[in-house]
Amino acid sequence: MNDHPLPNLRNQLLRLHKLLMDAERAVYETEGNVTLSPLQLLQLLTEHERFAWLRQLSQLVVTIDEAEAEKPPITLERMDALVGEARHLLMGSEEPGSFAVRYAEARGRDATVAAAHAEISKSFE
Repeated sequence: MNDHPLPNLRNQLLRLHKLLMDAERAVYETEGNVTLSPLQLLQLLTEHERFAWLRQLSQLVVTIDEAEAEKPPITLERMDALVGEARHLLMGSEEPGSFAVRYAEARGRDATVAAAHAEISKSFE
């Protein structure tokens, strides 16, 4: 089970979440000509509709953490299902406003996000 992609994917998703938060923060600050404090950013992340799409990614990381902590140990089937959930979240929808569409836009704007996506995609092969 050590060669299953889920543990590494979880870490990659967490890093991706940070990159996306930073990218969205930069766009928000530029558009509003403001500089957000860490507390203001946290409030926006948890309450503002503009950042709501990022909550889906943070919830997936929490779900993976909870599954990995389950007793008895997580099954291969459950790990495969979580990898599938991640794949679907990142790339599975073309519906306007969906996470996958917003994520594709972020990849197009930010080379760091695009590079992180290239790494994550290896977990789906």
